[in-house]
Amino acid sequence: MKIILILFLVSCMNIFPQTKKEYSPKVEEFMNIVEGYWQNLKNLNHPLPPDDFIISDEELDDVIKKMYAAIEDDPEGYTNYLHREYREWLRDVKEKKLDGNKLTLGNIEGVIKMKIKKKYSYNFLTLITTPYFLRVRITDKSPDVYIDTQGGSHDIFVLRGKIEEILKGRKRFNEGEYISFMHGNNLTKCLRNYEIGQSYFVPFTVSTLENSNYEGLIKQWFVCKGDYLVEKETIKIPENYFEIAEEINWDEFKEQFIDKYIIQ
Repeated sequence: MKIILILFLVSCMNIFPQTKKEYSPKVEEFMNIVEGYWQNLKNLNHPLPPDDFIISDEELDDVIKKMYAAIEDDPEGYTNYLHREYREWLRDVKEKKLDGNKLTLGNIEGVIKMKIKKKYSYNFLTLITTPYFLRVRITDKSPDVYIDTQGGSHDIFVLRGKIEEILKGRKRFNEGEYISFMHGNNLTKCLRNYEIGQSYFVPFTVSTLENSNYEGLIKQWFVCKGDYLVEKETIKIPENYFEIAEEINWDEFKEQFIDKYIIQ
């Protein structure tokens, strides 16, 4: 009996380390809040009229902090959670266990974002839900071909850069390390011309599926805005996207950006 128990424990030691959690406790904490709202509203039809989702300003600000913490801590897990819930919902609809017109958990997450956008702004929402903001000096730029999940071929550039400063993303990155990411003008209508040797302030998001060759790291686009050249320690933002200044010293920009968009 002792031998059997020992063999069982050894087998567990071999199995459990290979099991990767889909999402972190902070993602679970936020999604539990979303689930609580969903349980009260799930019998309603989608789309949900905004007035049917009632949340006080105080509650909303607390939800914003929880959402921010979840995305900052585990952006892949945040995405995984919503994808998993959607796959399960789609399966249940196909098996006629659920009414496809009723609200999903993802719908509630979307309504929460609508509330944030209404109270603050679209820019504020996109900025606080972006997991990484890095100042990167481009060190290499080479042409490549990207094959998407449907088999489509896209001409791209693979950019390699050295992280000079981290405004958001210290749980994943270290200053001085190198990252690679793809950039392709035919993947998006947004045009950018990254030059080797130049420094750029770049927002990044993650994808756990299509961009795994780049460790899931892809550029975030804010309606073709958000990444800017930093030259002679000055950053120029012609449309003042961050509502800080159109042209400002980098250190001053960094201080104000952190104060406005990095939630402690």
